[in-house]
Amino acid sequence: MTEAEARLRCEELNGELGEGEVPWAVREVEPGDWRPARARVTGLPPREPYKATTEAKPKPPQADDPRDAFQRNVPPYGAGF
Repeated sequence: MTEAEARLRCEELNGELGEGEVPWAVREVEPGDWRPARARVTGLPPREPYKATTEAKPKPPQADDPRDAFQRNVPPYGAGF
């Protein structure tokens, strides 16, 4: 099967897929011999269909540093000079 024929067959097979199924893709089995193939990994649980997205709540603003200026700026506590 040529690559063009395999791509056409993959389009046909992908049109028949149900929701959540693994799509078909072309794979070169031997030089010049292309076939439709599906990637499958045994032992994995079935994939659930996609769900509606939810928006995350914004994080609260970070509080000011309660340490005094000396503790913030003098080593070993702060950045140092």
